[in-house]
Amino acid sequence: MHDTMIKAFQKIRQYRYGGPGSLYAWLSRMAIHLAIDRMRKEGKLKTNSLDERIPDVEDPAMEEVRSIPLSVLLGMISSLPESKRLVFNMFCVDGFSHREIAKQLGITEKTSSSTLSKAKKMLSAMIKDYMKE
Repeated sequence: MHDTMIKAFQKIRQYRYGGPGSLYAWLSRMAIHLAIDRMRKEGKLKTNSLDERIPDVEDPAMEEVRSIPLSVLLGMISSLPESKRLVFNMFCVDGFSHREIAKQLGITEKTSSSTLSKAKKMLSAMIKDYMKE
């Protein structure tokens, strides 16, 4: 957040008001880009091979998911491997397309889609395990 605010103050002249929420969107994109750049620089941004196999898991019912406390769901998401968590958050939370994700992370659209699918399967398995407890 600190780096985002410094960069925002440095680039404030480039900001153009586009209606309600435009400042939030501008700052969010800046924060996302800074986080991705930092992960690249530190060598933490890695993708897994498409050959990696994750067993098929049936998606949990929405009623099951709604019964899980938000803090538990967020914990499940944060426990995903870094590359899967990044793609999951960019697609599901930030609303990026696979094309945008691929461009920002330096991967192919297919890799982005595959990584998202694997992240969803892992989350589904975690939810099933949680529901068994």
